[in-house]
Amino acid sequence: MELGIILVIVSSCIYILLGIGHTILTLFTNSFEPRDAELLALNKQTAPNITTQTSLWLGGVGFHLSHSLGFLIFGVLYLTLSIENPDLIRSSAIFSAALLVTPLVYLLLSIRYWFIIPTIGLATSAFGYFLGLVLLN
Repeated sequence: MELGIILVIVSSCIYILLGIGHTILTLFTNSFEPRDAELLALNKQTAPNITTQTSLWLGGVGFHLSHSLGFLIFGVLYLTLSIENPDLIRSSAIFSAALLVTPLVYLLLSIRYWFIIPTIGLATSAFGYFLGLVLLN
């Protein structure tokens, strides 16, 4: 197996692990709860301006889970492509562009809005995807 494909596989696995980790932290820990118990209670009781059908807390949980799903789908898609049809990554401008743009956007979001652990994972993955794509072409 050539190095470019291996790098895409490893980078995809990082995305999958980040998605799984984020799901576990969302569903089974208090990692995304505010440190202030009163603020947590307010978030669970307060609806956003857009609707009264949810609370800020439930909307946040849904956001975290959909965010995790995006990481998982992206990682599984490119893991599958790199194993089953690596020529599609090479030959398709869409798949090649998405392999560069998506990790870069996630990395920029992480630098601006998140914290160091996902930023390190995303930077490593983005570099792996970029180098893998260069080596594939």
